Amino acid sequence: MKGLSEYTIQFESLKQGTHYFEYSIDNKFFGEFDCEEFEKSSFKIDLEFMKQSTMLLLKFNFKGTITVPCDRCLDLVEIAVDGEEKLIIKFGNEMYEETEDILILPIYEYKLNVAKYIYEFINLNLPQKRVHPTGLCNQEVIKELEKIEQKKEIIDPRWSALQGINLNKNN
Repeated sequence: MKGLSEYTIQFESLKQGTHYFEYSIDNKFFGEFDCEEFEKSSFKIDLEFMKQSTMLLLKFNFKGTITVPCDRCLDLVEIAVDGEEKLIIKFGNEMYEETEDILILPIYEYKLNVAKYIYEFINLNLPQKRVHPTGLCNQEVIKELEKIEQKKEIIDPRWSALQGINLNKNN
């Protein structure tokens, strides 16, 4: 994770108020987290960093694309991802996460590396199902999948007689 030093913000030297940071990330960034599931990625992150006397408020806006294998046909598909996440940082005796969006930093801390949060927020906003829009999947693969489904539906003739049994006692 040595390649992530550019994501370190030394907030102690910042004046109180709002500060803006911009980052552009690609596969090299995700590689630092041993994430190799993306064939290609490109994101722009805008970070609004508000320093107050007792806390830090961070607002992450990100927009970009990932290229991954389609869950249906395995051809590559480009998926747009955008979102906004917030992180509140308070100060205490030791570092821990109070809730998913509130972080407690030790009072002596003077810098924060936001790379981990960028990585987590992007991954949280990825769709569960990564597929081509309807009709754009590789049709050869879809036909093969349909053949497999049809084979599963063929019922053994020894069991077909059981389909006529009505188990509903009311009839």
